Amino acid sequence: MSLRTLFLGENWYGSCARACCYALRRLGCDVTDIDLQTIIPQWRQRSNRAIARLLQPRIVREYNQLILDCASQIRPDMLLAFKGTAVTAATLRRLRSSGIALYNYFPDTIPSEHGNILAEAINEYDCVFYTKKFWDANPPDGLGKRRLVFLPHGYDPEVHRIMELDARDVSELTHDVTVIASHTAYKEKVLRGLLGLMPDLDLHIHGDRWTDPPRAPELRRHICGMALFGGRYAKAIRAARINLAITSWTGRIQVDETTTRTFEIPACGGFMLHERTPELLDLYEEGKEVTAFGSVEELASKIEYYLAHPEEREAIARAGHVRCVPAYSYDSRVKEILRYHDNHSTSHAKLAMNDR
Repeated sequence: MSLRTLFLGENWYGSCARACCYALRRLGCDVTDIDLQTIIPQWRQRSNRAIARLLQPRIVREYNQLILDCASQIRPDMLLAFKGTAVTAATLRRLRSSGIALYNYFPDTIPSEHGNILAEAINEYDCVFYTKKFWDANPPDGLGKRRLVFLPHGYDPEVHRIMELDARDVSELTHDVTVIASHTAYKEKVLRGLLGLMPDLDLHIHGDRWTDPPRAPELRRHICGMALFGGRYAKAIRAARINLAITSWTGRIQVDETTTRTFEIPACGGFMLHERTPELLDLYEEGKEVTAFGSVEELASKIEYYLAHPEEREAIARAGHVRCVPAYSYDSRVKEILRYHDNHSTSHAKLAMNDR
C-alpha cells in the first residue's frame, strides 16, 4: 500500500521543493501537493508587494483552510512541508489530532527569519530535517528539544543534469568564472576582493538582489541580472569554465558549509571552485573531485591556475559528477525521510492519540 503524502512547497521548475515532491512520487508515494505560489501572489513591483502584505492574513487563512480540506478528503499518512513559511501552528495541531505524521524539511538558516508564522509553527512538527551543520551544536529558535535530523541539500535529477549546448548557448553562457547566487554582503566582499586582484577577469554574476540597491561600482559591469532557473541554469553551469560556490556568513560565523550549488554544479557536469569547509571535504576529495579556496588570494590563484589547465578542469568535473550522481540526489534525501517515517510512525500516532 502506497504512503499517502500531503506535500507543501513551491513547485516551480528547478525549485528544491519540487525536487522533493517529484522524488516522493518516483519512490512510490501517493502525493497530493499544494503549490504555495498558486495561493500567494509572486509580485515584484514595490506597490504590488505592499498590497500583498495587506492581504496576507486573508491569504494565509485561505491557504491553511485548503490544507485542512485536502487532508480531510485524502486522509494522508504524513505531511511534508518544504520550509512551510505560511503553515500555521493551529493547522498542524489539527492535522496531528487526525493521526498525521508532520515533517518539515527546512533548507535555510533560522526559521524565525521567515516571520512569526513559521517561528511558532516549527515547534509543532514531529521532526525537522535541517541542512545547516551549525544546528548540531546550537539549534536555533528553541528547537533543541525537538526531534532534529541533519539532511543536506541535494540536486534534482530532472533538472540538474548534463545538457547539450548549442552555438547560441555557448556564445551567451561561456565565461571564465560564473556565479549564480543571491546577493549577500559576504559574497559581495569576496567578489570585490577577487576583482581587486584580477580586475580584467571575465566574471558573470546572476542572481537576486544584486541590482537593488546598486552594488559596488567595480561589480556592476559583471552583474547580468536575475537568477537563472531550470534548463538555463543547468546550461550556464555546463558552459562556464569555472563555477564559483561561495558560502554564507553572519558576522564572523559561517552559517553555510554547503549550499544547493555544492550538489547542483557537479550534477550538471560543471567544474566547481568551492569555499573550503569541513562538510565539503566530507563529500568530495579536494583536488580530484572538487577544488577549494580559503582566502581571496587562494581563490585568485586557483582561478588563474585552472583557466590555464583545461584538461585538469575537465577531469575534476567528471570525477565530481561521478561522486555526486546519483548519491547526492533529492531522491536519496527523501529516502532518508521515508526511512525515518517507517521507524517512527507508530510513536507519532501514539502522540497524536494522547493529544486528543
